[in-house]
Amino acid sequence: MKFSVNWLREFVDLPKNVEEVAELLTRAGVETKNIETRGAKIDKVIVSQVTASSRHPNADRLTVCEVDDGSGTKRQIVCGATNYKVGDKVPLALPGAKLPNGTEIRKSKLRGVESEGMLCSAIELGLGQDAAGLLILSPAATIGAPHRTGAIWSAISDSRAKSRH
Repeated sequence: MKFSVNWLREFVDLPKNVEEVAELLTRAGVETKNIETRGAKIDKVIVSQVTASSRHPNADRLTVCEVDDGSGTKRQIVCGATNYKVGDKVPLALPGAKLPNGTEIRKSKLRGVESEGMLCSAIELGLGQDAAGLLILSPAATIGAPHRTGAIWSAISDSRAKSRH
């Protein structure tokens, strides 16, 4: 059986540390073999909104996006994804962010065009295996807010009730 610790917290008070939750379950007769954690609050990854998009002048497979990051100043981001449209809200890794895979984001030039961060897919944020495009967020997401809402969860899997014979 696999279940979300966050779901379980809706019904009972639990320790914040998921390993302590697993220990409590084991003492109660539910053996736990695996704990998975998906997503995380990553410093300097925020909600942004794509406000403009155009073809990269020097690369067929890249676009140049203008995004609103909530600071009042638009940011220019070079992007390889094609699954978004103007108006979409997407995660933006700002310069200085360190992604779960170890990638450190910095200002750079891609094929001669300045990029002030990176728009992120689910796999880049450690939220799943989908690398086919950007992670499109809810239209209700707040521009400039840290990207973490609904993304962090822990699951205890391979749990079985122990026999009490």
